[in-house]
Amino acid sequence: MRAARFLLVFVLLPRLVVAQGNPLGPEFRVNTYGPNDQAEPSVAADSSGNFVVIWQREYGAFDTHISGQRYATSGVPLGAEFRVNASTFGTCAAPSVAGDPAGNFVVIWQFAPLEPGGVLGQRYASSGVPLGGNFLVGNSAYNFNPAVASDSSGNFVVVWEDLFPNPTAGNVFGQRFANSGPPLGSVFRVNTYTTGHQAVASVAVDPSGNFVVVWNSGAQDGSGYGVYGQRFARSGAPVGTEFRVNTYTPNDQSSPSAAADSSGNFVVVWQSALQDGSGHGVFGQRYAGSGAPLGPEFRVNTFTTSDQRRPSVAADGAGNFVVLWQSLSQDGAGLGVFGQRYASSGIPLGPEFLVNTYTSLAQAAPSVASDSFGNFVVAWQSLNQDGSGYGVFGQRYQPILPVELMRFGVE
Repeated sequence: MRAARFLLVFVLLPRLVVAQGNPLGPEFRVNTYGPNDQAEPSVAADSSGNFVVIWQREYGAFDTHISGQRYATSGVPLGAEFRVNASTFGTCAAPSVAGDPAGNFVVIWQFAPLEPGGVLGQRYASSGVPLGGNFLVGNSAYNFNPAVASDSSGNFVVVWEDLFPNPTAGNVFGQRFANSGPPLGSVFRVNTYTTGHQAVASVAVDPSGNFVVVWNSGAQDGSGYGVYGQRFARSGAPVGTEFRVNTYTPNDQSSPSAAADSSGNFVVVWQSALQDGSGHGVFGQRYAGSGAPLGPEFRVNTFTTSDQRRPSVAADGAGNFVVLWQSLSQDGAGLGVFGQRYASSGIPLGPEFLVNTYTSLAQAAPSVASDSFGNFVVAWQSLNQDGSGYGVFGQRYQPILPVELMRFGVE
């Protein structure tokens, strides 16, 4: 035992200096097609680190499709870039992707052949072969801004905002699906409080299928938007009542993102106006699987000048997590993508770090996914880096330190 402990210290001490981990290779361009904008990426990873990136691809005015690219855990593309949507006419936007541990995945997006629109989906096998055709999610043509998450069996939950009958007073709805595609139960409303506007939902599912939904709620906390949540059992039954996530309530707290670990613990991150003293900052709150808060809410960004917005969070199997966001003027030129990693205890692992190597103009709208060992991949949109409008780029990272400790058998 003493020899094993000595070996552990000897091997891992150098990593303590670079606790954020080293990027695996250089940043890479995801989209093959170059003209016009490739933007709003979403990324999902399986348990081995294979991953898929989905984004909206602009062909022309009112003609936007959903594209994707699969990758091996080594970062090598698996096959060619592919189109997700079957229809070749209309506007497809706001894509979201989720995968199961075996690498099967589902893509969800909003579609508007004419106004209003709706939410569609497409399932895929781990090989990239489509499973069936595009399917309709929900029961309204006024559904927008969907999000999706999967459990360990590939069952998945889709949430969205429904703007019918009042576009300024929407509600958040959800639908559960079996891994084979059929809906599980009926469409359900997530929010209990219905005054004002409830929108921009995020969902996190633990391996057993229990899930939590978080969203923006207008004026519910007494000042602008606040972030609220509702937990659900795998059966779809609500667990407890809806709860306020943000402790700080002045101004707006919005754009939440949630992630769950293998034990059902979860973390929520969001942007908060003027809380860090300058523009927007990124804040978070950890929760036990029981729904009890783990410690107070915390500020994620260290650099507080100007705006830090649009956070995305991912957790590994052990509960370690990483938060990504866009930050204005921090990388020396417009927007840049920054991240901060945390141990499962909530302790930061090293300082915040710059993700994008190319820093001209704007790098924004990050999405992050982690495998079960803590390897993670970040995708974002970058202006004019591919020579024409926005393009989608990515960066892979090594696992985080606590997982490496576990690999050596130390608890």
